[in-house]
Amino acid sequence: MNYLNPTLDFAALGHTLRTTGRVLIRDFFATEVADALDRSLQKIDWQLAYRDANGDRRLTGEQLRSLTPEQRWQLTEGIHSVAREGFQFSFFSDSLVEALQQGRNDLLARFMRWMADEEFLSRMRQLSGDEAINGVYAQATLYSRGNFLTSHDDHVEREDRRIAYVINLTRRWSPDWGGLLHFTGEDGSVLETFYPHFNSLSLFTVPQPHFVSYVPPFAMGERQAITGWLIAAQRKGEAGQGAPA
Repeated sequence: MNYLNPTLDFAALGHTLRTTGRVLIRDFFATEVADALDRSLQKIDWQLAYRDANGDRRLTGEQLRSLTPEQRWQLTEGIHSVAREGFQFSFFSDSLVEALQQGRNDLLARFMRWMADEEFLSRMRQLSGDEAINGVYAQATLYSRGNFLTSHDDHVEREDRRIAYVINLTRRWSPDWGGLLHFTGEDGSVLETFYPHFNSLSLFTVPQPHFVSYVPPFAMGERQAITGWLIAAQRKGEAGQGAPA
C-alpha cells in the first residue's frame, strides 16, 4: 500500500524546508491512510501529560476519571503554577513506542513500524537534506480545553533531534480555539503560524523556538495528531518516545 500522496512535489517542499527551516505540507498521506489514522486515534484511552515541580508526569484515563472535582482543581492549579515559572505543557498522549514494546499489532503500532522503516525515513532525508537521520520518536497527542505547550526549542542534550514533525489529524477546527503551532523570533514576535489542517505534515528544524497556543474553555473540538522528532545517531529501525507539539 502506498502511504504517501503520489502527487507531492518533494523537491519544492524540501527547498522550502531547507531555506526557511520549516514547511507545512497539505494532503501528505493517501486519503485512506489519514482516514484510518483518524479512526484509530478516536479509540485511544488518553493519558494526561504535564509537569510538576519534580518533572514530567502522566495520569492514565482511569486515574483521571477517578479524580474528585477538588482534585481536578488542584491538578489544574499545579499545572498553572509551573507554567508561571517556566516551561510547561498540558495535553493528552499515547505512546506509539510503547505500542510496539507491548507487541500490539493494531494500526497505530503498524504505522509506527512504517515510520521507523526506510520508506518514510528516506523521504525525510530527501526533504531535509540531512543524511544522518535514521530514527524517529512518536506519540499520538490530543489538545482539548485547557491544554497548551509553552515556548521552547526542542533541544535536548542527550538526544540528536534534527527535525520535529506534526502529523495533523483534526477534521474540524477553528483558529479561535487555539491549538495553533506558532514560531517565534528572538524578541518573542510570532514569525509564522501553522494551522492544523487535516492530513497535513508540519516539519521544522531543531532547535527552533515555538509553542502551541492555549485551547480555551469554549473550544468545540479536540486537536489530535501524531508528533515527534526525526533523529540521528542511533541504529536503523530503533524508535523512541514522542514529542508534544
